[in-house]
Amino acid sequence: MPHSLFKTWAEIDLDALRDNLQAVRSLCGPGVGIVAGVKADAYGHGVFPVSRVLAEEEVEFLGVSHVKEALELRGYFPRARILILSSGMAGHTEPIVRNGLTPVVCSLEIARELAQEAIHQSRPVSIHVMVDTGMGRIGVWHETAAEFVVRLARIKGIRLEGICSHFATADEEAPDFMLEQHRRFAAVLSAVAAAGVNLPLIHIANSGAIITLPEARHNLVRPGLMLYGIHPAEHLRGRVSLRPVLSLKTQVAFLKSVKAGRTISYGRSFVAASDTRIATLPIGYADGFSRAHSGRGQVLIRARRAPIVGNVTMDQLMVDVGHIPDVSVGDEAVLIGRQGAEEITAVEAAERIGTISYEVLSQLGKRVSRVYLQDPAYQPS
Repeated sequence: MPHSLFKTWAEIDLDALRDNLQAVRSLCGPGVGIVAGVKADAYGHGVFPVSRVLAEEEVEFLGVSHVKEALELRGYFPRARILILSSGMAGHTEPIVRNGLTPVVCSLEIARELAQEAIHQSRPVSIHVMVDTGMGRIGVWHETAAEFVVRLARIKGIRLEGICSHFATADEEAPDFMLEQHRRFAAVLSAVAAAGVNLPLIHIANSGAIITLPEARHNLVRPGLMLYGIHPAEHLRGRVSLRPVLSLKTQVAFLKSVKAGRTISYGRSFVAASDTRIATLPIGYADGFSRAHSGRGQVLIRARRAPIVGNVTMDQLMVDVGHIPDVSVGDEAVLIGRQGAEEITAVEAAERIGTISYEVLSQLGKRVSRVYLQDPAYQPS
C-alpha cells in the first residue's frame, strides 16, 4: 500500500500512457498529429499529471470538453494548445480569446462573437469547424457545411485552422455507417477546397477509427480511450497492443464469520447459503464504484476472485472470501487491474453492470487517491 492513510487508491502507470501514445503514433505514421483526449479528468486518471506527460511527449493539442476544463488546464500549461471539443456558448468567448484557447464552432452567432472579441482584445483566435456527418450531436449538417465554411471565411477576426467531425459507430464491427460518414466528410472537404478555402488541420478519427480506418486519419487524430490502454471494442484487441494505465485498489478493512441463513447489506438481498467469511472493503458508490456492482461484480484478493455480495453502500462493500484461505485485514483487494495470474479489466467491470468502460473510469471520485507511478512529484500527501 503506497500510504498509510489511503483506504482506496488508483495506481496510474505513466509509462503505460507513454507506450500507448507511441502505439497511436506508430499506427498513424509521420505527419499525423495528436489531439490527446483529457476531458473528464483524463477519463478519471487525473488531468494534470496525465497532461504533463502528454505535453512532454509534444502532442499537438490537449482535447477537453468545455471551457471550464480548458481554463483549469491553461492555469497549469500556459503554452499548450487546448482544443475545446463541445459547442461554444454565448458568454464564453471572452475567456476563450483571452486564454488562447481553440474552440470548435458550428454556428455563425458564436463565430461572430469570437471575432468581435478577438478584435476587441487585439488577439488572434483560431477555430475548428465541426461538421455533423451523422453523429447528430453538435455540428453543421454536412449538406450545408461547405457553404457555412465559406461564410466563416468572410468574417474578419477569426482564423479557420481546422475542420472536424465525429464518428458514431467507430467501435462497431460493421463498418458501413462509419464509411458513409467518412464519405460525407470527404465530400465536404472537396467542396471547401473547390471554394478556395484552406483548412490546415483535418480530423475525424477517434480511437476506433484510428485502428480500423487509415484513410480517416488525415493529418490529425483524436485518441481517447486507447491512450489509457483500453481497446474501444473487443474485436479490436488484436489490432494494436495497449497497456492499461489505471488499477483500482483497496484493502480488506474488516472480516467476519457468517453462518448459513444470515443476510448481508441493505435490503438483505444476499442470504448466505452456507457458513462463510465476509470481507468488508472501504469503497462504495460515493467513490464512483457503482451500486450496480451489487451481486454482480468481483474483486481479486490473494490472486483469487471474490464475488461482491449484498448491495454496495455509499462507503463500503462486502465480498465473500469463504473459499480463499488465510484472508486477513489489510490484504490488498483489486477491483480493476491484475493480481497474480488473475485480472479484472475495466471492460469486464463495465460489462458486468451493463455499461461501458468510459463510464466506469470517468466516474471514479476524488476520494479515490491517485498514485502516479514514475512521477513522485504528483503523489498525494
